[in-house]
Amino acid sequence: MGIIMGKEVEVEERGRILIPKELREELHLRPGQKLLIERKGKEIIVKAPIDASEFISELQGCVKKSSIKPTNIKKIWEKL
Repeated sequence: MGIIMGKEVEVEERGRILIPKELREELHLRPGQKLLIERKGKEIIVKAPIDASEFISELQGCVKKSSIKPTNIKKIWEKL
């Protein structure tokens, strides 16, 4: 991916920041969408959460001898 030059944004009094319109459009972000925010050293990372279907597809074949059936993982995920 390489280095991407960032755009400076201001932190508002209540801690809010505005994601630039161009970036929201490129990433298909929409009003009300939930995002994950995490800290990595001195960086703040904001990303869309993984959905249950995507998680299950990546998990298939990774877990052996589990008492939980892969088809039940989505039900468990949705309760979180």
